[in-house]
Amino acid sequence: MVQNYSFFILFLVSEVLTLNVKVNVKQGIIIGNEEVTVFDEKKYYAFYGVPYAQAPIGKLRFKDPRPIKKWIKPLEASTEYHGACAQAHIVHKQGQYGFENCLHLNIYTPFLPKHRKEKLKAVIVWIHGYAFTSSFSHIHGPDFLIENDVVVITLTHRLGVFGFLKLNETDSNANMGLKDIVMGLKWIYKNIGQFGGDNNNITVMASGSASTFLSLLLITKHRNIISKVILQSGSIYSASLFQGDSVFEKNKLENEIKKGGFKRLKSVQTNHVIQATRKIYSSNDIVNAQRPLIPFLPTIERESARALIKMNIKQLYKTIENMDLKIPILIGFTSQESITELIPFIHNPYYIKSFETFFRFMVPFSNDCKYRRSSEIYKKISDKIKNQYFRRGISEHSINDLLKFSSDLHKYPIYKFIKSRINLGNKVYVYKFNYVGKFNIAKATSLSGSNMKIKGSAQGDEICYILKCDPQWESYVHLRNNSSDRDRIFIKQISKMWANFAKTGDPTPLHSFSNTKWLPMSLKEDNVFLFDKINKMTNSKPEKRMYTFWNEIYNTFYSTNKCNKLKDEL
Repeated sequence: MVQNYSFFILFLVSEVLTLNVKVNVKQGIIIGNEEVTVFDEKKYYAFYGVPYAQAPIGKLRFKDPRPIKKWIKPLEASTEYHGACAQAHIVHKQGQYGFENCLHLNIYTPFLPKHRKEKLKAVIVWIHGYAFTSSFSHIHGPDFLIENDVVVITLTHRLGVFGFLKLNETDSNANMGLKDIVMGLKWIYKNIGQFGGDNNNITVMASGSASTFLSLLLITKHRNIISKVILQSGSIYSASLFQGDSVFEKNKLENEIKKGGFKRLKSVQTNHVIQATRKIYSSNDIVNAQRPLIPFLPTIERESARALIKMNIKQLYKTIENMDLKIPILIGFTSQESITELIPFIHNPYYIKSFETFFRFMVPFSNDCKYRRSSEIYKKISDKIKNQYFRRGISEHSINDLLKFSSDLHKYPIYKFIKSRINLGNKVYVYKFNYVGKFNIAKATSLSGSNMKIKGSAQGDEICYILKCDPQWESYVHLRNNSSDRDRIFIKQISKMWANFAKTGDPTPLHSFSNTKWLPMSLKEDNVFLFDKINKMTNSKPEKRMYTFWNEIYNTFYSTNKCNKLKDEL
């Protein structure tokens, strides 16, 4: 009986502490609640699961997003919302994660304006991506950025088959996942003032494949919504872009669906669609493509009022190389970008030895040039790559060499984007992330159960120092009363820099807390900010050597003129 009373009292206390707040937007009233940050217990207001478009289900499946309609009753957005878009489960191969009804925002603000003259806050919109197949924006909390007095929004969008399937060549519904992001940003632009955010100071922050999507949007007319960008481990030059065949992918998907006993793609259960996409490309297809081959990525659209990407790949890259974006850019990479991709080799290093006999390379260029494995050209390229990365031969002890090779495949497109920006005089802040602490979740997960010792940081390892990662909640709570802990100090430093950039376009403005001034990179100044045990300014000499090597490979074998000529000689 005492236990029952205790539960009832705790329930009443929680109800009293959860203070509801209301905000009026163009679609109606939204009810949120008051919360506090994990470290400083700073008050903020949270609005979970706010729809920015109609649910893309039923007749709207595989369709461009439609504007959200007005709601009659107040929208209940005060309970925590976990709503990833439908995707393959990252752990359980046969499982499904997320739902198709997923076009939502989580909005967090340190203050709600009472009148129009109040000064509005800078806004950070967060979009997470991993390998073009996963996105977990919704599990990242705003606490560390809120403590730096900015508005934070997490945005979910469709990906994979639900975001990029093109039903036929004449269909104007295409690149739905990109158009989701655009519609979400438009909703934010129109309504964020009601939440205390300045729609003339919107920074969009993305990681991994979401950075590729974001940099694609920078060449569209919708870039005017964006004041600044933060690109973490990705760029428009990703080698995966425009590699697949959308017609082949659609036909293969339909065949796999029919094998499962289903007739119409539009009515097949979500999980069956996800499982069918796994069978579109074989490992042999990927080896032959000489690039990561991922089904259902952005495609070139036919001319229409709704078209987003209308240029072919050559025009697209020529456009970005000549376009002055006129906005500050913060961009970077981790020291070991590919740790998560090499999990099988980390846990079974003897697999690496097979590369000595069956070395199959990939290249970091997004074009359609490739060579037969039996050709002399293929052997020449293979020998050059092995001489660059595996000079001591390939054995079970070559994990660090393999990591460098595969990580450079990620870094090359990022560095190419950096070079294209500084060539046009854009303001670009570049970072390299090498810090290792309790919240390097990608690396820790990849190495779990292995005795392998690997230095550096994996792709995405900076995320849980900038945003509060919900699965690590208890670890953050343990730091609450320990302000001298090195991880807590680091969280304060890096989140402050990201917030400063959102506010001012400079991560370390005058009167900043940091003793080290983060200087932008330019043609004359090779400045890179290194996040490590001791943060400091450094240069990009290792990345320059990598960039020079791969440019030589490209110019010798993969440029359009060289590729066509060499293929004729085969």
